[in-house]
Amino acid sequence: MKFLKYLALLLVIFGAGFGAVYIFFGKQKPEVVPTISPVTTNSPNLFSNFSLEDAPSESLRGQITEMKGNVDWQGRTATEAAALSAPITIQQGENLITEAGGSLTLVFQNAATINFSEKTEIDVIQTLPADMVFSQVSGVAGYSKTGSYPVDIRTSALLTELTGNATVSRNPVKPVVTVSVKSGSAVVAYNDLKYISHEVIVNAGKTFTFNYGTRKGALR
Repeated sequence: MKFLKYLALLLVIFGAGFGAVYIFFGKQKPEVVPTISPVTTNSPNLFSNFSLEDAPSESLRGQITEMKGNVDWQGRTATEAAALSAPITIQQGENLITEAGGSLTLVFQNAATINFSEKTEIDVIQTLPADMVFSQVSGVAGYSKTGSYPVDIRTSALLTELTGNATVSRNPVKPVVTVSVKSGSAVVAYNDLKYISHEVIVNAGKTFTFNYGTRKGALR
């Protein structure tokens, strides 16, 4: 009899506990799972205006006005340079290379003109009207500012801001860059081996020589 009483008591306790659990969980509202509306191509602000194929619309386009010998061109979407058979329009993010005996003239109207000598490679980094930036990888090139804003040329660890006409050359054997200013002036800037910044003004008729191995420059 005592066992039956204990069993009955346990059944009552178990039943009460089960009922409480059911009331607590069974009466809960089902979890609301957020849904994502289907994306359509008409959704505003879905994609940026960046185009791998085309440079920004506000950037200037350059025109090859003269071309002689073998010239290679690498477009924005190309993985390697290809030979040019005729002058083309050049945009920001492209690359030009003149082979032995080759030369070309690249004109950005009311901004800058670049004359490539043979064995010269230049990356067209940026061609916004107020911010023309080129990277000269090799060779000799003449730069002329033809607009209202300076032209920037990066050659290894040397940055040149040109406000006139100058020739920039990179020695094919030694780690040396030379900036010869023919008219106007230029400001050359670099960091030495201790990461101290230096700026030098190069006026017309002067030449600045920079060794990017020793990070030392000389004006003469």
